[in-house]
Amino acid sequence: MYQQPLYWYIRRTVLVHEDAEDILQETFIKAYKSLWALRKKEALKAWLYRIATNEVNRYFKKARPSVPLENIGAVAASESVSAQRACEIVSSAILQMSPLQRQVFTLKYYEEMDYDQISRITGSSKNTLMVSYHEARKKIEKEIDK
Repeated sequence: MYQQPLYWYIRRTVLVHEDAEDILQETFIKAYKSLWALRKKEALKAWLYRIATNEVNRYFKKARPSVPLENIGAVAASESVSAQRACEIVSSAILQMSPLQRQVFTLKYYEEMDYDQISRITGSSKNTLMVSYHEARKKIEKEIDK
């Protein structure tokens, strides 16, 4: 039920398929090991996204994103040939974002979460998230204008 949405949240944040799969696997392993700590069944989605966010943050602390700007076309082509240019623009802009901006943009735009949900997932204040999302959108708009 949550595998696909979590995968795409992670993938849009780290961009590389193999890294996203590794992070997703680690997310589910940690969730399984800590399932006893989940107090409310209704909180499962936010709890899983929080674990995934922690794993994404760990990824960014360990290594920088492994997709150089020259290879953006290949990443975009792997997503959808018909939307290649749009993917190139968004991917190029995403590479210029901080990890928090990537997470906020992905959760707000693709996952359609509100700032309260994102705040619970990332541990950041609503104001910080709103600024991060605004900055992320500005980077995408700047890429579109090129």
